[in-house]
Amino acid sequence: MRTPIVLYEPPRRLRTEYRIGLSAWTDKSLLDEGTFYPRKTMTAEERLWWYSRFFDAVEVNSSFYAVPSAATTALWVRRTPPGFIFNVKAYGLLTGHYLDVARLPDALRKMLPRAQATRPRVPSNVLGSKARSWAFGELRKGLQPLQITGKLGYALFEFAPSVTPTEETLSYLTTLPHEIPDAAVAVELRNGSWFGERTDKTLQFLKDYGLTYVSVDGPRSWATVLPAVTSSTAVFRLHGRGKQPSASKRSDYLYSEKELEGIARIAGAFNGRADRVHLMMNNSRQDSPVINGLKLKQMLVGSWHPPDRQALIEQLEERRAS
Repeated sequence: MRTPIVLYEPPRRLRTEYRIGLSAWTDKSLLDEGTFYPRKTMTAEERLWWYSRFFDAVEVNSSFYAVPSAATTALWVRRTPPGFIFNVKAYGLLTGHYLDVARLPDALRKMLPRAQATRPRVPSNVLGSKARSWAFGELRKGLQPLQITGKLGYALFEFAPSVTPTEETLSYLTTLPHEIPDAAVAVELRNGSWFGERTDKTLQFLKDYGLTYVSVDGPRSWATVLPAVTSSTAVFRLHGRGKQPSASKRSDYLYSEKELEGIARIAGAFNGRADRVHLMMNNSRQDSPVINGLKLKQMLVGSWHPPDRQALIEQLEERRAS
């Protein structure tokens, strides 16, 4: 990573809290091929309980495909210890992605133009502003149990690579803090046109509108590999440095200890400049994100030590027997 750019200046030096976690706690590769979870057959409650013994934050990826209900997020609250936080990815309709028609809820399916209804996938812009308003409303309802219990870290808007800094996009970005009030709104920009000569303008824009810039770590060919902080919340998403063309193969990557030391050094530079610094592992292949995430916790959270795995297995069996 490059030298970080710090635009946000707190009114006083902050006591920075570091949160490290995975981009999903039920990633298919982690479940099918990994050894992090002690049993292949575990309930959703057991997996979240086990995960929260090792990490105190997680990113919710499933919300990109379907907005979670308030009943679901209330379950997450009850199944995690005090202080645990969820970082929730916004629904794909809200970030310029294509949508799978088969996965659309009935309310959105009814809004599809007739010509699009028989297609397997449709661009999000065919649904229009009414659909977007509906999705924001559902997202606010889903986030409420997390917000009122202090368990929402940030709402993540991971924009499609096709999204560029047009006037329409910039205008839309300014509405996000109003659509998701009383929350950190994190923005990941994945098109190179936001950077290069435009980098300063992009970061200043995000700062001016209270938006959190998402610093990404990925292949060196990415134009978006730039650490920066634009609000009191700093977010790093670590995608892996694989050079393969497909996203799934790029994320099949295990960071070396030297690479993690470099990342920890950059994240450490935000100490005192942000309330909270999140580092989310998105190198989602088998146990790689767990191995790297636990190592980063040891580097950045000095008082933390990994729990006794065997003792936790015994607790799990006791929970099952009760």
